[in-house]
Amino acid sequence: MCIQTGENTLILRETMKDLEKRLDPRRFQRVHRSTIVNLDLVRQVKPHTNGECFLVLDSGAQVKVSRSYRDVVARFVH
Repeated sequence: MCIQTGENTLILRETMKDLEKRLDPRRFQRVHRSTIVNLDLVRQVKPHTNGECFLVLDSGAQVKVSRSYRDVVARFVH
């Protein structure tokens, strides 16, 4: 898997599930089967079709949130 940290991209030979277990859930949340996001970097939630949405990060990047993780987004966005 690839981990993006600002300007750097790191390669980690580990499953998403294992990485997710090691991260602080108050700070990092899985929002798609292939994406874990640092909640401190989320600036906006943009609704999309079919219950999906996008998270807009500090960098301007947009991260897709799948329908199966939309409840996770609802918990940290108020």
